[in-house]
Amino acid sequence: MSLVTHDPVSASRQPVSAGSRRPTSSDRELIDAIEQALGVLHGKWKVQLLFFMARGIHRHGLLLNCLPGASKKVMIDTLRALERDGLVTRRVYAEVPVRVEYSLTPLGWTLTEPLISLSEWGAAHIGEVSAARAGPTSRDAAAVREQSAA
Repeated sequence: MSLVTHDPVSASRQPVSAGSRRPTSSDRELIDAIEQALGVLHGKWKVQLLFFMARGIHRHGLLLNCLPGASKKVMIDTLRALERDGLVTRRVYAEVPVRVEYSLTPLGWTLTEPLISLSEWGAAHIGEVSAARAGPTSRDAAAVREQSAA
């Protein structure tokens, strides 16, 4: 007798026909985990700051230069949020003038692989997404069909 275990990640990748099943608690847990991860990254400059810190840019002024259009206050608030979430650490050097550097924590480094995967997905599918955005929506197509039938 073989024991079959339920793998929620594999199960979530299977296409589900409309109305064939209700969301399970494991579906809700997966969705909640995704929303939590996206919540950590939510913000205009968070991904950019994580990227540049992974590339070795750690000085406050250099990070600000990498974010055209971002104010110093917004960058500091974003860095504080990343620090609060445990992704970034801040180090102040007792020098005159004071030198501040930011770096990724081990937890912050764990985000680099998913961000690279997301980047690869974006590069591979940007054409499809752009075409879909440029083309008629399904609602527009339905309206055109109705007008043609009339």
